[in-house]
Amino acid sequence: MTVMDLHRRFAPLLRHERLLVALLALALFLPGIGARDLWNPDEPRYAQVAREMLASGEFFVPHLNGQIYSEKPPLQFWAIALCGAARGGVDEVAARLPAVFAAVAATLLLFALGRRLFDRETAWIAAAVFATSGKILLQGRIGQIDMLLIALVTAAMYCWTRGLLEHRAGWYRLFFLFCGLATVAKGPVGLLPPLLAIVVFALVAGRRELLRELRIGRGLLLWAAPVAAWLLPAALRAGPAYLATLVLRQNLERYADPWHHFQPWYYYLQILPGDFFPWSLLLPGALVAGWRTLRGERRERFVWALCWVVVTLVFFSLSPGKRTVYILTMYPGLALALAAGLGELRRSWPRGRAWLEAPLLLLATVAGLAPLALPRLATRNRTEISLLGGWLVPATAVLLLLFAAAALLAWRAARRGRIGAAVGSLAAGTAAVALVAVTTILPAFDLFKSARSLSAELLARAAPAEPYAIWPRLDATFLFYTGRFSEPLATEAELRAFAARPERVWLLARRDELARLTPPLPLVEIARDADPRRGYILLSQVPPAPAGEKEERR
Repeated sequence: MTVMDLHRRFAPLLRHERLLVALLALALFLPGIGARDLWNPDEPRYAQVAREMLASGEFFVPHLNGQIYSEKPPLQFWAIALCGAARGGVDEVAARLPAVFAAVAATLLLFALGRRLFDRETAWIAAAVFATSGKILLQGRIGQIDMLLIALVTAAMYCWTRGLLEHRAGWYRLFFLFCGLATVAKGPVGLLPPLLAIVVFALVAGRRELLRELRIGRGLLLWAAPVAAWLLPAALRAGPAYLATLVLRQNLERYADPWHHFQPWYYYLQILPGDFFPWSLLLPGALVAGWRTLRGERRERFVWALCWVVVTLVFFSLSPGKRTVYILTMYPGLALALAAGLGELRRSWPRGRAWLEAPLLLLATVAGLAPLALPRLATRNRTEISLLGGWLVPATAVLLLLFAAAALLAWRAARRGRIGAAVGSLAAGTAAVALVAVTTILPAFDLFKSARSLSAELLARAAPAEPYAIWPRLDATFLFYTGRFSEPLATEAELRAFAARPERVWLLARRDELARLTPPLPLVEIARDADPRRGYILLSQVPPAPAGEKEERR
C-alpha cells in the first residue's frame, strides 16, 4: 500500500491534513517534557533568565543572577516567561514548551512547503524525516533557543517560496520580518544564511530577476524593525557596553575569532550522519537520484533546497568555532531535498533500489545485534550503571530490538518499491523508541545531571541570610533550583576571600576543580551529589550534623 492508497482510504481525515500533521508533531514532541529536571548548560540558564524577567519586570535587558546577561537576544526568554506566566511560574514544562511549539510549527511549515514545491507525498515524507531525525527529536523538547530559530527561519523560507511562486511582494516582506524575529532569537544568523541562500540560488539558477523582486534594500529596513524595537530600548537601559558585548563579542567575534568550540573545517560533515540519523543513511541515494533524474521546475526546486543546505553548511564551516546546533536551520531544507530524491527513487524503481535497500538492511542488522554489545559497554561505566539500577541495560536492549524491527519492516517495504511505506515504518519506529527513551530512560539520569538534590540540601541547611557561591563558574542549575542568587566569584583570590569570611558561608564546588586547589580551602564537606566524575560538593565552615539530628541554624 502506497502513501496515495492510504490517502484515498483515509480521505475524510486527510482533508484536514495540516491539522493532522500538527497533531502528530505535538504527540511526538510534547510527552515527557516535564519528566526530567533541567540540565546544563543552557536549559537552566535560560529558564532562570526568564524567571528573573518575570520577577523584575525588566523584559528588554535579560539578567542572570541579578547581573546583565548579554550573551543572547531575548526572544527565547520572552517565550519561556510567557509560558511561565501561564503556568504560574517558570518550571521544567514552561522552559521547554517554546521548543515544542516551535518544533510543531517548523514541521507544519515544512509540510506546507513540500506541498507547494513538489506534491503531497513529498510533503509527508519531508515532515516525517525532519521531525524524526535525531537532533530535531532532541531539540524539539529541550529549553534551548535553536528550535525557535529553526521555526522562524523555516517560516522565512516559506514566505520567500510563496513570493517566488506567486510573485507577490507581500511574501517577500514577510520573509524579512521573520528574519528579523529570528535575529531577535539568536542574532545575525537569523538573516545572513537564509539571505545568502537566496542569492546563491538566484545566481545558480540564472534567475537574477529574483533579487530585483526581493528588493533587498527595502527588505533590510523591514528586517531592522523588530530588531530595533528591542535593541534600542535595551541599549538605552543597559548602556553601550551591553550593545557592544551582544553585537560585537557574542556575534561578530564569536564567528570570526571565537574563543572556544574550535573544530576543523570538516566538523559538520563528521557529525551530520549521527545528528540526522537514521535518515542520513538514505541521504546519498536520495540526493543522487534527485540530481540525476529531476527535470524542469522540480529540478529547480530541488536545487533551491540544496542551496538552503549547502550555503548554511558552508557559512558555519568557515567559522573556526563550531557547535552541532549551529547548522540546524538547514535541516528543513535537507529533509525537503531527501524527500524529493526519494520520490525520484520510486519513479525510477527498480534501478535505484540498492540505494534504499542496502542501508535499511544494514540498519536493521546493526540495531538487532547491538544488544549483544551492551554488557561490555556497561562494564566500562559500571559505577553509573550500578547507581541507575539493573533495569537500564535490558530496557535499552528492548528499544534497540524495537528499532531493528521497524528498520526491517522498512526494508521489506523498500524491496517492493513502497518507499512511502518504508519511510513511514522507519519514522514510526524512530518516534516510538524516542518517546519511550525520553519518558523512561532519560529521567533516570537526573541522578547525575540534575542539581535538584544538592540544591535541596543547601536550602535545608543554610539560613536565608547565609551566602553561598559556586565554583569554578556560575552554574545556573543551582540558581534555578535554590531560587536564590549566588555570590559572584571570578578568581581564586575571590574564592579564598569568600571561604575565609567570619560568618557562615556555603560553597558549591565541582569536585575535580576543588581537588586542584593548593592549599585546600578552610571548609569541610557537607554533602555531595551522585556524579562520580564532574559532580559538585557542598562545603561550609561547620561539619555536618550527626545522622538524625537537625542542624541548628543561626
